[in-house]
Amino acid sequence: MKSVFTSLALCLVIAWPGVVRAQALDKDAEAATKKLFDAQAIGSELKLQGEYVGKDGDKSVGVQVVARSDKSFHALVLEGGLPGDGWDGGQYGLLESGALAQGRAEFRSLTDAGISAALDENGLTLKRGDRQVSLKRVERKSATLGEQPPAGAVVLFGGAAPNMDAFEERKDIEGMTVPTMFEGHMLAGAVTKRRFRDYKLHVEFMTGWEPQNIPWRRADAGIYMLSRYEVAIGDSFGFDFDLSGATSPQRGKLLDEKNASAKLPPAKNNNAPRVCGSVFTYPSKVPNPCLPPLVWQTLDIDFTAPRFGSDGKKTSKAVVSVKLNGHQTIDKLEVNGPTPHGFKGPETADGPIWFEAFGRRVLYRNIWVVERP
Repeated sequence: MKSVFTSLALCLVIAWPGVVRAQALDKDAEAATKKLFDAQAIGSELKLQGEYVGKDGDKSVGVQVVARSDKSFHALVLEGGLPGDGWDGGQYGLLESGALAQGRAEFRSLTDAGISAALDENGLTLKRGDRQVSLKRVERKSATLGEQPPAGAVVLFGGAAPNMDAFEERKDIEGMTVPTMFEGHMLAGAVTKRRFRDYKLHVEFMTGWEPQNIPWRRADAGIYMLSRYEVAIGDSFGFDFDLSGATSPQRGKLLDEKNASAKLPPAKNNNAPRVCGSVFTYPSKVPNPCLPPLVWQTLDIDFTAPRFGSDGKKTSKAVVSVKLNGHQTIDKLEVNGPTPHGFKGPETADGPIWFEAFGRRVLYRNIWVVERP
């Protein structure tokens, strides 16, 4: 646990009046939270899940291996490298494994009988016809991880002794808003006392371990600008589909769609899936640069609030840009109106920032805001 949860020493630029005591978790909630974030208790699945890179001739190949239930995995094979590091967003392959046995998992292709793979602690071996490609596990970090708040920033959570002074409990928001900490980090489910308008928001987050679920049931959460416009958070690492049935347009037609042993559902439509770093209900890049669970990640969000005339009518829409782990997922998106599950009522020119709970399966640290005049 200690290696996973390393506190950042940040300079608190703006002090908050009063002290807000974080609510303590009861024994059952604390045990459930530990289960989500205790790396030592998870074991070999966590050590094998992740990103792998290698060379097929003179071309790079990246593979994202994702833990599933029953100690099995699926994998996306990305030509050119990993998302944000060589993969061009084009065609990719889809593999699934049987159950992990004696530290080894065997994969088959869902679309090409000539492709298979084997995975163990030494790496991943990808077989393509008569060729074998050896890939090694890599652990990438966001370029903005640990970025310090500049002078004049509003630090919402961080410092040598993090507290919940910047947050309050609200009764007019869907879900939990009681300020709560877990082992020095903020749990999802908090709303700021202060209202903001136009700003840059830096957030570091970690998703919990839920191999039994598929998006959006893996660490489903979000950060709501003005408590009305959601930037989605979730463990979409290595997924090309979500619960709505949406699948990536690049996904190949499964040859064995009717095979009951296939763990991945068939495509239902051609809409782009909802992924981490997207604006809820709006499409984003797939696969996106989401990192695996229990890895610290970053969201850097630029937000411009809607504008209203003297008659109260909206003259311009809210605009959102998002970088997930330093890679652009949303660029100057005009949001037509409030996304689902946020504050009720008409849009406003400013508002608090809400870190949605939805099961409290996300941890946060190093959260700060730079306001624009």
